[in-house]
Amino acid sequence: MHLPTLKQTKEFLQDNKKTIFGTALTLVLLYALGIAYTLFSDDKVEEIKKIDPATGLELQLITDTEYKALLEDAVRFDFYVENTEGYAFTNFNLLEAVLLSPEVYEAINSVEPIVATDAIEAMEEGSIPTNYMIDVDTDNETSELHITVGTGDEAKNEAIATLLYEAVQAGTIPFFENKSTYLLSEPHVVQLEKGPEPTNETGTTSMLLYLVMAAGLFIGGLLLGMLFGFLRLFFKKEITDVFNYRMSDDDIVLDLSHTIDADQEAALAHGIQHPAATRKLVLSEEHLSPTVQKRLEQMEGAPYIFAQSILSTDPLLHFDEVILVSRKNGTTKDWYKNQRTQLENYATPIKIILI
Repeated sequence: MHLPTLKQTKEFLQDNKKTIFGTALTLVLLYALGIAYTLFSDDKVEEIKKIDPATGLELQLITDTEYKALLEDAVRFDFYVENTEGYAFTNFNLLEAVLLSPEVYEAINSVEPIVATDAIEAMEEGSIPTNYMIDVDTDNETSELHITVGTGDEAKNEAIATLLYEAVQAGTIPFFENKSTYLLSEPHVVQLEKGPEPTNETGTTSMLLYLVMAAGLFIGGLLLGMLFGFLRLFFKKEITDVFNYRMSDDDIVLDLSHTIDADQEAALAHGIQHPAATRKLVLSEEHLSPTVQKRLEQMEGAPYIFAQSILSTDPLLHFDEVILVSRKNGTTKDWYKNQRTQLENYATPIKIILI
């Protein structure tokens, strides 16, 4: 076995370009559809009933647009908490539940009543659900906690965040009594997208990330398409570049498949003619081109018998040489194997010419 030449590699890519590019484009298309579905389906909060454990009532749900309105001019402060064992406290879901408890909410509401703003059309009256007003998240690398307040009103955000900041600082919230708390920043305004994370990444950066991932997926798709093309060579019923013609060490294989079209007929005729012999059997699944056959028949004595199967020849004839003409991606593997099986009955040199 030899490594493929540059010309064979080019031919492989040319023969399988539909498979290769089709696979890559299909993966990119599925990726784009997945991104589009994610972006568009994210336009609304999932309509799943959520029950407030404090009241037993169903919490109001708001749309994504309304949620973003709450986060306009949101205010946050950062701190670090250690438990009694001296380990970082990172259970932000528990901390959020504490800050959304009726006692804390009542303290907030007594200082700064929370009412719906004009930007939130779904809630014309009443209070903004607490679970949308306060977000708590953590930095996984530093275990730093962030409390973000968003009501759609900067002044209210500042007042509520200050109240919580002072409560954490003074330790008036029972949750912090047996913990060590370190305040890392005072309440400050942050610009947020959906969720508690600041928008350090702009839309352009996000789009660039999508494009980079799509490019990587396209390259991966090309490699996967090449793998499919390579496997296709093994399972294709026609003879391909990976087919092994040799069934004997005495076989002669003449590969003319890379000869330019203008010279291939002359090269095929020459390959059949040499060496000179009294009688040659030329087998091909498809008829040879009229030009090649006419050139061979014009020779004096015309020592050639043309057939599409060894079974169609006179079994009493003796041949000095048997020539199998195989066309890449044309001649079938079954035909070739059948001819070789029958030729085992002949003590005759065999030459395989590939075109």
